[in-house]
Amino acid sequence: MLCPVFLPLRGDEMQQTALRLERGYCGRLGWSLVLTNVLMLVWQLWLTWQMLAGNLLGGMDAYMLLTLVGYYLPALPLAFWLCRKIPVPPRTRRPFSVRRLGRWLVIGIGLMWFGSLVGDWLSDLVFRVAMLEPVDLVTEAISEMPLSVVLLGGCILGPLFEEVLFRGLLAGRLARYGQKPAAFVSALLFGLYHANLSQFCYAFLLGLLLAYAHFYTGTLKMPVLLHILINLYGSFVVFLLPERGLLPLLYALSWPVLAIAAVVLLVRGRKKQVWEHGPCAPSMRAVFINVGMTAAIVFFFVETALMYV
Repeated sequence: MLCPVFLPLRGDEMQQTALRLERGYCGRLGWSLVLTNVLMLVWQLWLTWQMLAGNLLGGMDAYMLLTLVGYYLPALPLAFWLCRKIPVPPRTRRPFSVRRLGRWLVIGIGLMWFGSLVGDWLSDLVFRVAMLEPVDLVTEAISEMPLSVVLLGGCILGPLFEEVLFRGLLAGRLARYGQKPAAFVSALLFGLYHANLSQFCYAFLLGLLLAYAHFYTGTLKMPVLLHILINLYGSFVVFLLPERGLLPLLYALSWPVLAIAAVVLLVRGRKKQVWEHGPCAPSMRAVFINVGMTAAIVFFFVETALMYV
């Protein structure tokens, strides 16, 4: 299927027709994110009502786990159905490599540490500008979760569903404009989707890495596995450590050490990166200037602002 952007143009009318079609495709992607977020809010309200009424089996553990990931079960099929008419360009499949997974894991942990520093600084700045007491929203939320919820929801099911949505659906279809623009846009939306500044920076950086892993291997297996391992290292391992002693110190020191290693790996591998072009010329006007994507971004910004009220 030829891309409208590459069809022979007969003046402004043909060009505007092509742009409208591309905006329609990207608008559907934006609406799929809005749909996912609306279902998440409705799901959380329904779960809260069931919990207060005493109708939820499993108590608080079940409530937290279902709040984290339960809304994806109806949201993902509906999102894919909404975007079913968007052409998906073919991807080159490359073999799985444990060595490559290890390199990407080190890079991912390093990006997470650096992004967390920047994100925490921005979050504290917003709190101070708003004349509020700075609060580590992410750490506070995770500390209240049972270990089983962190493991199953935050480290296994969460990464799986997020990869299906952001790499499988969004990046896969945005690749029609080229894999680099697709990685950037999907990573930006992935960062905004977290709806807080503390997570935005590292989610954006990890989104770039996970999109590259998806495009390089041509499957979702590598980014899903990579995402799970990164979340395990960042959220689950700390629960297994004693409060005092050598192990917590080594774990804390591992973050800057791996960040330095990540910089080295990124610098050494920058010329070996493989990005494929898509069938369409990159068009950020088509991606962002449409009702669906605008609605999604506004939704994300409102959610983020409410976190600091």
